[in-house]
Amino acid sequence: MVNGKRKITMAAIAAIVILPIIGILMLADAKWVHQELPYLGNTIDNPDGSKEYHTLSDINLINQHGKRISLSDFDSCILVVNIFFTSCPEVCPAMNKQVQVVAEEFRAFPNVRFLSISIDPENDSVPVLAKYAQEYRADLYKRTFATGNKKLIYDWVLNDLLLANEQRGSNFIHDDKVVIVDKALHIRSILATQGVRYTQKLERVKHIQDDINNLLYEYRKKDMDKR
Repeated sequence: MVNGKRKITMAAIAAIVILPIIGILMLADAKWVHQELPYLGNTIDNPDGSKEYHTLSDINLINQHGKRISLSDFDSCILVVNIFFTSCPEVCPAMNKQVQVVAEEFRAFPNVRFLSISIDPENDSVPVLAKYAQEYRADLYKRTFATGNKKLIYDWVLNDLLLANEQRGSNFIHDDKVVIVDKALHIRSILATQGVRYTQKLERVKHIQDDINNLLYEYRKKDMDKR
């Protein structure tokens, strides 16, 4: 009877240890398959058959070096945007780790960049942002940490970036998602970063990587069609 219990216990332990590893390996080996990304936000259908897609308006920010920047500094780049604040205890650190994993995956692609915007400019000063960036060992060409005027950021996050809409009217907005923006400043994907299980977190990272690859493929195909 004791041996039987031991066998059951060992089997349970093996399942707990081995199954997540199998899941991780399956995710790692999963092949990317191109999928055309939609254009998110309001779309206007013109009489001539053309379409006008939701486009991000420009925003003025200050980066971790104290330099004034805007979206024009990311011209001709696929841009991955997320919002955070440095004193956030759980959601933001987990999200920013996920974003950093993706940024490192695309370190060889200068036309893929990352913008992390603090929604708490009162506390997230330039030195605070610089220290926060160091904690993630971020390549500060590849990934920019920035903040700016709080009201302008909040309006832009809600109306342009289309994040935190369920918190509209609140004095404090927050979201765990990333927004993937194409070179024409159209939103092409909004993806969650959080997951309860480790394999789920890996899956979320892969979704972000896949959608960036979808856009890279789209631009490569356009370049080939021009030849």
